[in-house]
Amino acid sequence: MSRTKAKTDAAAPRRRRADAERSIASITNAALEALASDPDVSMAEIARRAGVVRATIYMHFPTRESLLDAVMEHAVGQVAEATRAADPTQGEPEEALERVLGATWRKLSDFHALLAINTSRLSAKELHRRHQPVMTLFVPLIERGQKKGVFRSDLPVSWHLAMVRAIAHAASAEVRSGRIAEADVEPALLSTVLGALR
Repeated sequence: MSRTKAKTDAAAPRRRRADAERSIASITNAALEALASDPDVSMAEIARRAGVVRATIYMHFPTRESLLDAVMEHAVGQVAEATRAADPTQGEPEEALERVLGATWRKLSDFHALLAINTSRLSAKELHRRHQPVMTLFVPLIERGQKKGVFRSDLPVSWHLAMVRAIAHAASAEVRSGRIAEADVEPALLSTVLGALR
């Protein structure tokens, strides 16, 4: 076998892997976008938006549930990145919490429909587990606030995290229902969370 052919043969699996990764990314992004406007969107429509045939989706995601899991992981990753970028380690605890929670909410607000889907299909325990990449970023900030005496220290950090998550989920549900305007929800969310933690 010539050296050129050997190199070509060795490169083929890498190309296939790269093609598969691009295909998965296209499908995940298309599903995220489609689910935002229609929680019951068909796999055929997701395939059309991704520029693939439906069989390609099923090759990577054998069930709708597995696709929803991948989409949730992708969305949580984006929210965690927004939370991290707001730098929870900087500033006085109350100011930092407002800044970080605001950044988290603004990214989370891209995913109201997905949050509703996952709230209805996953147990409370599983939802808690899947939110960990975001919620763990709040832990040092809340602990710092407790040490400084600005956040309640008679309750554990886990309680404060549960309150933050519950209030954010309630805010998302209120926006989806039309009971509160998108423009009004962020200040309401921030004041409610700060009131709960003080």
